[in-house]
Amino acid sequence: MDNHHQTLTRRATATDEDIINFLQRQPSLPEDNASPAELPDTSHKRKQSDVANIGNLNIGQSDLRATFELERIEQGVEEEEDDHVHPLKSPLLSPTSYNIGSPTAQRLFFSSHPAIKNVRFIAAFLVFVTVVTLGGLNRRSRGGSSSDGDDWGWSMVGDGLWFENEESDWLEYYPDPARLPKMVSTGPQRVDDNLGGMHLFTDVCVTNNIDSAKPPELDTSLRGLIYFDKRMAKNPKRCVPCSTKAMNARAEDKWGESSSLDSELGHQCGMKGLHTMYATSVTDWNDCTAETENRQFMIRNKQNQLPSHAKNVRYFEEPTLLLSFKANDRESSLFDTLFTYLPYWHVYRKEGYPFNNVFSKSVQGCLSHSRNWFCELTHQMGAFGYSRETNWEESHATLYCFKNLYYNQLEYQRTLSHPRQITKPIMDEFRDEVFNHFGLRPRDRKEMIEKDRKLATRILLFANKSGDKNRWDNLDQLVRKVKGKHPHVDFHIVQDFDIPIAEQARLFNSADAVVMATGDHMANSIFVSDDTIFAELACGSPSLTNNPRFMELIAGSSTSVDSYTTSSCSESRSDAALCITCLQDKSSFTMPSASFEALIDDIVKRHSGKTSVVRDER
Repeated sequence: MDNHHQTLTRRATATDEDIINFLQRQPSLPEDNASPAELPDTSHKRKQSDVANIGNLNIGQSDLRATFELERIEQGVEEEEDDHVHPLKSPLLSPTSYNIGSPTAQRLFFSSHPAIKNVRFIAAFLVFVTVVTLGGLNRRSRGGSSSDGDDWGWSMVGDGLWFENEESDWLEYYPDPARLPKMVSTGPQRVDDNLGGMHLFTDVCVTNNIDSAKPPELDTSLRGLIYFDKRMAKNPKRCVPCSTKAMNARAEDKWGESSSLDSELGHQCGMKGLHTMYATSVTDWNDCTAETENRQFMIRNKQNQLPSHAKNVRYFEEPTLLLSFKANDRESSLFDTLFTYLPYWHVYRKEGYPFNNVFSKSVQGCLSHSRNWFCELTHQMGAFGYSRETNWEESHATLYCFKNLYYNQLEYQRTLSHPRQITKPIMDEFRDEVFNHFGLRPRDRKEMIEKDRKLATRILLFANKSGDKNRWDNLDQLVRKVKGKHPHVDFHIVQDFDIPIAEQARLFNSADAVVMATGDHMANSIFVSDDTIFAELACGSPSLTNNPRFMELIAGSSTSVDSYTTSSCSESRSDAALCITCLQDKSSFTMPSASFEALIDDIVKRHSGKTSVVRDER
């Protein structure tokens, strides 16, 4: 008997009065539509075998037996309770647990009490419920345990972890991977050849790369894809994902071409953010990854996956979107993930979304409760319609598999090099939706500017003092010095961007010009109004926003500022060039006061005639 459950046996020698009192105290049967909160408290997990158990009904796949064994009451036979007690089980349905001594008591038990008079009716009702239940089991397409409504929306996930699921027939659970029916993968198939960036796979499983999320990379976007193809059965390294270096050396989506084969592993590597592993089944993948040589290769190339050994499988019948992004990088999540998806959002919000679920290992609760910058942004724009978020557990043994998986390819639109994908009307639609939900002032402010031309120009500045690189050391001194020359300018210095996205949006939305040290905070540029001026200061590569195509899409303009690691940029220069001087390690920089003054002069001149309105964050 399971140690987690103790069989409770009650014995008594009852008088007639005792029996009447006992029966009057019994709780009534729960109704079929009772909510989980109204059901008897039970610590038992949902039964995962192919045999259901309701009361004393023993239901198998090949036979149906309904016995109450009322004649055994007099003998006081002790019955072993099923380890998996159904919520409907009640002492009224199991009278064999009680010893009723006298013949008078037996007659009273079977004849006098109203509850016993209805026992035949209850038996017939339970037989009917059983037949319906068996019919549901037979209708399951793949033989797994579906999340039906027969447990009032309760479904067991992992060992002792429960979640509430109001849907049905969309998720199947296999406690043993060997029971998973044969899978044959197909894809990737481009969802739209004109747009690109979105791919459809069938019958595949997804793993999580646990090495990339560790410091210093902190990359939460990398996934493994188990692709089931019997043609790879003889390849001993079929289950090993390509190294990140090998992936980065390949074109963005050359899957299927001979040039994308990895010479060391002998199979396709996949595409950005999705590293391919081959197998003939989940069991085969388990065996292959357990090989010493394969395991060492994965450790050496930082390609360790979770689960490393699948002990159970969750199979999603409904179409699902795999959403991957770098949770700790606002700029990357915007350019590498959202901008690939944006043209599809433009189509789907009008024609309907082809997927019902969203699966993401980047952030738990991204669609529901996460305050992550990217998650909040997608929530406010209604990026995924009414799709439900797939709850994933912290178990290291659960593998997630999908009948139809949509993959939004990482970095496909990183440089905005696909002009057909994001057009100015699509970007305007996206920004108008976000502006409306964040309560921001509209993009085009010509009407408001016409009402008052005497208001101050606002310049938003940021020194990045807490950053590891690109810290602006002398910003405060420069602002104090130039204020006398430009008393009509509102210089607003931001101390930190570790604030809610709504506050970040309001700050950028209130600015006529943005002068900042580079960093992923520049992703907030999507919140600026039209005609905003940018000056980004960087020791090395600037942010992805410093892109002529991006400036065109948000109707902004950028001012170039040169960087030096020598004395080429100094106060002694007579040409008042816009430049900064960086330390050798690029950790910080300074800007000559003459350069800063020239920069402010240029901003004021270009912004003349477009006097800004009063801002919220003054």
